[in-house]
Amino acid sequence: MSQSITQVNAKLIDSLAQIILSLTHEERQLLEQKIHTQEQAKVNLDQFFQELDDAAPDPNQPTLQEISELVKDVRRELWSHRE
Repeated sequence: MSQSITQVNAKLIDSLAQIILSLTHEERQLLEQKIHTQEQAKVNLDQFFQELDDAAPDPNQPTLQEISELVKDVRRELWSHRE
């Protein structure tokens, strides 16, 4: 089964290569910009999650009970305006 997947991937890569080679210079530049932008976004997101993991706990973080009470209060407020 992995051989058939490899064959499909090879066909896909061949098709992509043909398409990329048929692009004009300007189209290739646009493609490179798009790929670079998406790579940067992934790096930035990975970096953000790493910094988040490395960060010290927030001493002002409300407890789950406090959060639950806030949510209940907001819901009551919203529902009271519906009536």
